[in-house]
Amino acid sequence: MTDNPILHVLVVGFHHKKGCQVEYAYPPFIEDTTGVSAECPAAWKHLPYLALPDGSHNFDEDTAYFHLPSQQDPNETIYGISCYRQIPLEKIINRTPDMTRSTIQKSVCVLSTLPLYGHIQVKMSLITHAYFEEGDFSKISLLHDTYHHLNACLSSIDNISTSPHLFVGLSAVELVTRFRHKVLLLFKLMLLENKVLFFYSPVRPLCSTILTLLSLHPGLIENGLNKSANINLSSASQPSSENKCEVNVSNISPETEDNDHSIVSQKSNDVVDEDLVPNNTFVSNIPKDPSIDSLDEAAMQYNMISIAQINSEDCGVPMSIFDNGNLCQPYSCLSYMDILTDPSVRGYVIGASNILFKQKKNLADVIVEIDEGKVEIENIELKRHLHLTTEDLRFADYLVRHVVQPEKEDVFLDGVGWEGGDEWIRAQFKAYLLSLLRTSLLSEGAPELNHFNPSFISAWQQTKNYQIWLNQEHQAIMALEPCHPFAGQLSVADMKLRISHTMQSSRSGRKLNQAVQNTSRAVASTGKVVGMSYILRK
Repeated sequence: MTDNPILHVLVVGFHHKKGCQVEYAYPPFIEDTTGVSAECPAAWKHLPYLALPDGSHNFDEDTAYFHLPSQQDPNETIYGISCYRQIPLEKIINRTPDMTRSTIQKSVCVLSTLPLYGHIQVKMSLITHAYFEEGDFSKISLLHDTYHHLNACLSSIDNISTSPHLFVGLSAVELVTRFRHKVLLLFKLMLLENKVLFFYSPVRPLCSTILTLLSLHPGLIENGLNKSANINLSSASQPSSENKCEVNVSNISPETEDNDHSIVSQKSNDVVDEDLVPNNTFVSNIPKDPSIDSLDEAAMQYNMISIAQINSEDCGVPMSIFDNGNLCQPYSCLSYMDILTDPSVRGYVIGASNILFKQKKNLADVIVEIDEGKVEIENIELKRHLHLTTEDLRFADYLVRHVVQPEKEDVFLDGVGWEGGDEWIRAQFKAYLLSLLRTSLLSEGAPELNHFNPSFISAWQQTKNYQIWLNQEHQAIMALEPCHPFAGQLSVADMKLRISHTMQSSRSGRKLNQAVQNTSRAVASTGKVVGMSYILRK
């Protein structure tokens, strides 16, 4: 039983008096019991609320991914995949007295030792649909069959790192398309071990966005989440006056600096897409002039792929980001806030659909609004750390141009090529991270450090994940050139990128840019009206 990757198959329902509860567990949490109305182990007390997301009644179906601490090994994480559905009461054949509402809400949930989120979700979605179509939730044979079938399928996987199922449902292309240049900022943010909240509803795209971002860090999904839910709570998760985030908002100065490495706004909650990265539409319209571009793109592509082919483990990767009190919870329920506010929690990356998470003061250093593609940062010092350099902007622009291509020569070939696809994107970020690691080993004051933002590198070097990496074997990293892959002489294209960046960094610049766009639309609309009037007169 212990060798099975699937530990339990559960049914979680909503009781009108008791709230969310585990209605059935197979195998039972406690041996020699039926598994009906199963009591969760103490370490898994949040499980019912993680499996049945906040606001799920607003959707006919949804999926949640979440993490639980292992009960046997503190160095292991249990991965939860929960498929939720609700159906009208009249479709239920075998009704019970507790079914008092017009709709029935339940989740079929799997607890796995393997982080194969999307692969398991595809199977569980079909099983959940079949379970609901029966109209009789007392028929549990399907759940037993699911347990044995999934274990038979997943037990045949020898090496999860090479499994084609690892990144199912985690589209790096969609992530870059949604966040564009900000995806690099989010990538670097993960290394700083801050308290980061992703917000969106429904839950499935919320969880997928977080996990896709983590998949850009080589080896992190398959080997870096082992301790992402394990923590020794200092006060049994009870609120305390000391449960404050590390950021002291009261110390933030409203002064605006024009320094290139400290773009800040007059409002501490200004969003990053206005302050730290160029406007998407503005940058995408910048013409490329190969005659003055000092970077040979063909050589650049070859260099990036060459770096990406280096064995990650020989370079000390994956980074131990989620360790020593830094948590990862793709979906977090409201009751989980007790854990997040415990003093022993240093940082976290969580997803939430309940607006109370956003309203909780000092809960998060960074709030990512997935729907609008916004990244809100409360702390000015953190904004400085995450400022994108010219070299970073080149890399981000390189990604966006290869992924988000406005012209397609043949729609039938769209998406079938490797370049610009999911694996290509992950290879680019692997090359970026390895180059960043190598450059970080240079002495303080080395000019190459400026390519990655010395403020960022200095902050990163103080984190647990960097200290762990520094004290372990990473000999292969020394074979790399200590510099940014996109380092080079400034060109006109760089100036255009920086101008667009500056246009979005100041309040007046943003107003001017918006005014130009509004005027352009007004002129175009007026032109159509005048043209039609002229035709009618003729």
